[in-house]
Amino acid sequence: MADSDSASPATPRLPSLHSLQVFDAAAQRLNFTLAARDLHVTQTAVSHQIRSLEAELGTALFRRMPRRLALTDSGQAWAGELRQIFARLEQANQRLRQRARSLRPVVALSTLPSFGTRWLVPRLGRFLALQPEVEVRVSATESLVDFELEPIDLCIRFGSGRYPKLFKEKLADDAWLAVCSPAFLSRHKLKSAADLERHCLLQDSHLEAWPRWFAAQRKRLPEHPRYTLLTDSSMVVEAAIQGQGVALARRSLSLDELALGRLVLPFPKVAPLPTGLAYYLVGPRENFKRPEIAAFRSWIRREARSLS
Repeated sequence: MADSDSASPATPRLPSLHSLQVFDAAAQRLNFTLAARDLHVTQTAVSHQIRSLEAELGTALFRRMPRRLALTDSGQAWAGELRQIFARLEQANQRLRQRARSLRPVVALSTLPSFGTRWLVPRLGRFLALQPEVEVRVSATESLVDFELEPIDLCIRFGSGRYPKLFKEKLADDAWLAVCSPAFLSRHKLKSAADLERHCLLQDSHLEAWPRWFAAQRKRLPEHPRYTLLTDSSMVVEAAIQGQGVALARRSLSLDELALGRLVLPFPKVAPLPTGLAYYLVGPRENFKRPEIAAFRSWIRREARSLS
């Protein structure tokens, strides 16, 4: 009786990386001539590589029609898998070459555009002064970061703190404040929440915020409120500065504008309304062992005290 190892089928040999790269280019373009131009080879070379690959795989990858190409079902399956693989290779190549080119320690940070604009960047100069040898790269995005694929060391995120398999440190809670411009307040004497019924309410994508704010004042939400919805929280602050209404803005994004007098509190005795969310410093645990990341962490923890 044959044993189980000898009965199992052999693992298929991998096609050459070059032929797969040629196929990836042709699958994206659906045109051998354009793929050849991208690869700096002849159209004949591309056609030959594709036919060799099809022969090796034992399946057609393209349907060749008089004036165009189309992927077969097998071609689509291979193209989908290979695009992800080559995208990861391209990102790894970029990340590793960037680090190799830099002669300085690098802190590559991802943050929300609103927080980066209104809070982080105005304070970042203090870190650079403390760490003159460190190079900082800030990526402003609301998208979640894949630390295995992207050249990012750590993130500042606003949320509930659920970041599985990553190190996280809470920097500060946040709260909503009703704010408006000084000129708006001088034109419209706002004495209580009831006076807001006549004015535009500015808000971000947290649609529950204004109803919660009115409930906290034990006031009924206006029957037909007029809202301006701005999904970027920084735009909510800017709209209030421009006198377009009363904003329910995050305290973190309003602090500097209040200090400069570009915003005021129309109801100064009303307590801030907790958002239930907080800012977190997030990243792979091993990254925080690097001296430049540890220095940034120490610095931002001190700066974040202003948010409490």
